[in-house]
Amino acid sequence: MGILIIDHSASDREQLKFLLNLGGFFDLTFATTMAEAFQILKIDDLESEPPQADLILVDIFMEGINGIEVCRKIKLSPRLKDIPVIVVTKEISMENMLTAFEAGAVDYISKPLENKIELLPRVHSALKLKHEMEMRKVREKEILNMAILLEESNRKLQQANEMLKSLATIDELTGVANRRYFNVHFQKEWKRTLRSRSPISLLMVDIDSFKAFNDIYGHQAGDECLRKIAEALKYVLKRPGDFIARYGGEEFIVLLTDTDRNGAVEVVKLMQHAVFKLAIPHQGTQVSDRVTFSAGIGTLVPNQDLDSAGLITAADK
Repeated sequence: MGILIIDHSASDREQLKFLLNLGGFFDLTFATTMAEAFQILKIDDLESEPPQADLILVDIFMEGINGIEVCRKIKLSPRLKDIPVIVVTKEISMENMLTAFEAGAVDYISKPLENKIELLPRVHSALKLKHEMEMRKVREKEILNMAILLEESNRKLQQANEMLKSLATIDELTGVANRRYFNVHFQKEWKRTLRSRSPISLLMVDIDSFKAFNDIYGHQAGDECLRKIAEALKYVLKRPGDFIARYGGEEFIVLLTDTDRNGAVEVVKLMQHAVFKLAIPHQGTQVSDRVTFSAGIGTLVPNQDLDSAGLITAADK
């Protein structure tokens, strides 16, 4: 482990070297001035890698910038702030020690250094503290990475669930609701209108001569025709409660809550106009030169004596 020693006294440097070698520390770097120490630490360089120093021993009474300022600058540097600093001083006063600790020092050792064997356990303690801090940072990084991975997994799981829900409720070809989802939604709205005693209407939309269309233009053109018509029908529905689903084959079913028969007729007219504007050619029908549809309308006000299936039957006639 690398230890940086900042001390202007040659005899003190030699004594520190002797004691540290005695404790098995041989990777030592020496600085005799604060300027030299700053150069070794690259203290104003925010881009460089942190120096290979696991501990700094600094004399707080040196010419120029004193050791207290060194502590402050080290602790203000994002690259260096985790390196523990032990101050070395001849004057152990309460004021000096408090100032040193406030500046970021973790411990102190007094001069003279002859036979200061207690330096070694303090060095070991400071290095242990740095190791624990590094391990904590590693654990925090691991926890952060795990949190990121967990968040990503949850996002993918949510996407998968939404996709499954979509597959279970959306008709793959046309993009509108499928028949299964319509049945669930219709029963919910039936119960709601049963309580509110408001009218509910169903439209059963059936594309005219669609089998002939497929025979003439092919099934791919038939699929594209269904997609365009579904989009046109859906575009007409403006209210949040309006609902369209593909009921099967070339049939679509439209649920209009709080809508009487006159309102349902108006919606049908708007839908017929929207489909007519698509101008999809159809030579296999005697109704028109383009794709059209027929629509059945069922309207009633739900009550306890009526069955929801009766409304579907009425619209399908």
